Amino acid sequence: MRQTLIIMTMGLLLTQTVAAQVHDEEKYLQWRSMETGPLGFEPKFYYWLFHNNYAHHEWEWEWHGFESGFYLHLKPNKSDAKPVVPKRTLGATTDLWTKESTDSQEKDFKHQLEQETLAAADRRVDAAYQLFKDDFDNMQNKISAGLTYCLANCKGDAYVISIVNSLSNQNRFITEQVSYVHKSCNGYELENAKREECYIKLKADMEKVTQSTIDLMRYVEVSK
Repeated sequence: MRQTLIIMTMGLLLTQTVAAQVHDEEKYLQWRSMETGPLGFEPKFYYWLFHNNYAHHEWEWEWHGFESGFYLHLKPNKSDAKPVVPKRTLGATTDLWTKESTDSQEKDFKHQLEQETLAAADRRVDAAYQLFKDDFDNMQNKISAGLTYCLANCKGDAYVISIVNSLSNQNRFITEQVSYVHKSCNGYELENAKREECYIKLKADMEKVTQSTIDLMRYVEVSK
């Protein structure tokens, strides 16, 4: 009994497998028309008779010797049935372009973020100041000592006092700019390259004040 049941089950499965593999030409043409084209529906006479409102088959004369006559032909350009693969292909292309565009934007964003991170780190430390610090300190010592000498030895000369006040104001303005550029807290950040440009200009301005102070000292020394 058990062997009989097994044999019947295997026979049923074999029958279903064979049946599933039967080729259906009409279904094949329908699927092919929808998926890849070219359009072609069978039986043509059936579609012409019942579905020609969207299939658009037309009768055309064909010469085939003794078999010449009117044959049904599908007109793809007039048919409302269109393959869907071109749309899928276009969609896939669009998706690929979108992915490539997104990847490119992400790459640019990462590069920009890296640059901003490096720039932020550069702004937090004033490395350029060390290149000018000694020169600034030396000139400030000369200016301070020179102006003090002029005031102490000018004997109340109004001209000398006015020059001392002018040079003192110029020097204070320059030192305030140096202090501003040197700050690294929030709101004062500058890249070291920009700081260096500022220091070069401020150094030149400070050198002019230093030289003017030396010239004034010589004038006071001669006027004693």
